Amino acid sequence: MLRRTAPAAVALAITMLLAAVSWQQIVVHEVAGLRLNEACPAEAPKQVLLSFDDRAHLADWVALAPELEAHGVKATFMLDRVTTMEAEDWANVDVLLAHGHVLGVHGEHHVGATASGLSPEAWVAQELLPSLEVMAERGLDVVALTMPRGDSTSAHEAAALDFVPRVRLTAGPPRDDVTPWASGCGDGPVHAAVSLDERRGGVDRWLPDVLDLRRAAGFGVVHAYGHSTGGEGVDVDALLAVVDESSAEGWRWVGYDALNAEV
Repeated sequence: MLRRTAPAAVALAITMLLAAVSWQQIVVHEVAGLRLNEACPAEAPKQVLLSFDDRAHLADWVALAPELEAHGVKATFMLDRVTTMEAEDWANVDVLLAHGHVLGVHGEHHVGATASGLSPEAWVAQELLPSLEVMAERGLDVVALTMPRGDSTSAHEAAALDFVPRVRLTAGPPRDDVTPWASGCGDGPVHAAVSLDERRGGVDRWLPDVLDLRRAAGFGVVHAYGHSTGGEGVDVDALLAVVDESSAEGWRWVGYDALNAEV
């Protein structure tokens, strides 16, 4: 059995702690796009793209919508299982729209790209097109697609971009088979968003650091997302505090349609 002296054990513990801290910083830099070596124009807007996933939380969104509007936030709400929505669901969607928010889709069956086992074209036919058809019949614009669970490949993204202007992923270390995290200038078609959910560390875990890094680098766009509110979801008070602080510094909280206008 391998035995370590007390000093050796302490040294090992310190090394592991430093590695953990370094890894967190690497992830933050990935989220902020700082490893893309971008050169954003001086006039790049300072924007935060806030989105919420999963129709199961529609009631939470309706309660949150007026608060966001009151704080100058335009959010994007991503709907899954659109073809099974009933009259009450659509009435709730109307509330979101009435408060100035916009809509995206999140997979008709909430099945990710690789988990589905489908080719990019077959995945689009199953998970994207049925939702788009229903939305079009109702005269509703779809400003983005959120890949369910962030499960994506560059080929699936490319297939989806034939039908939607933007694809949003979840943040994390990059993989070779996934499009690199999108432009901090806001001009890329694929974006990764940092989680605001309490179960992922909450509003204060990543968002303030990413905003600081963007501010220092001159990058203009930050992507953030949540699911429900309260409990393990987004702490609304903490979110609105960041909104107010960043808005005072000139950041604008906009929907994905603000980026699409530049596509």
